[in-house]
Amino acid sequence: MAYDLTDKVVLITGASSGIGRACAIEFHRAGAKVVAAARSLDKLEDLAGEIGGDRIAAVRLDVTDASEREAAIAFARERFGRIDVLINNAGWASFASVEKMPDEHLDRMLALNLAAPVRMTQAVLPKMLERRSGQIINISSVVGNQAIPRMTVYSSTKAALTSFSTGLRMELRRTGVDVIMVAPGSTNTPFFETAASVDVNAVRVAKTQYTPQRVARAVVKSSRRRRPEVTLTADGKAITIMRRFSHRLADFAMYHFAKYGMQSKH
Repeated sequence: MAYDLTDKVVLITGASSGIGRACAIEFHRAGAKVVAAARSLDKLEDLAGEIGGDRIAAVRLDVTDASEREAAIAFARERFGRIDVLINNAGWASFASVEKMPDEHLDRMLALNLAAPVRMTQAVLPKMLERRSGQIINISSVVGNQAIPRMTVYSSTKAALTSFSTGLRMELRRTGVDVIMVAPGSTNTPFFETAASVDVNAVRVAKTQYTPQRVARAVVKSSRRRRPEVTLTADGKAITIMRRFSHRLADFAMYHFAKYGMQSKH
């Protein structure tokens, strides 16, 4: 049975730019009530003004801060009565080999890319289970399916988020709550500009295949169709399929992608 998004309340983390911002626009177009959450409240207010109407609200949220998570969830429920869909989109990367990864970057990626989605899910899940209806949508990455050198730790956090989605889906079987994992590939967002570069510089060696808007439309479609796992972009699908048949071939492909796309700093 399809999931009707009309008047559903969708809470999106990391909604101030990129995929999160595009998701806010696309879910609103689909008829949902949207709570756009991120640390940059001014950007969220600009987004709310651009969309207009009473089905969009902005709230400051640092997903690694327990008090801000609690306040944002309370805000969403006070404004719209409930939370039907949680989109765990906020994330961050550091470009560095494992050897040179700073402790603070490791801690930040673990907190933002893995611990925060788990804690956000724990916060909204009880009410969804009471209603026997809801969705948890986790934005992972193709590198969660196949790691890339010099983004090994980031890849690991996304692999953990993918595994979390799989296990949670099994735990919630027949409860009425869907768990959906979307894994975008190369997307034209500020990702490379906001990531930290420690001992490597990341460049775009492949033509970007997806815009944030296209990813967001895929997320909306996945929500409506209740698809458990979706991998986006031709490159992303190819490397995922390749890994199923040969780990060595997939490793070889990603090694050479990293060799030319993530060059050492001198």
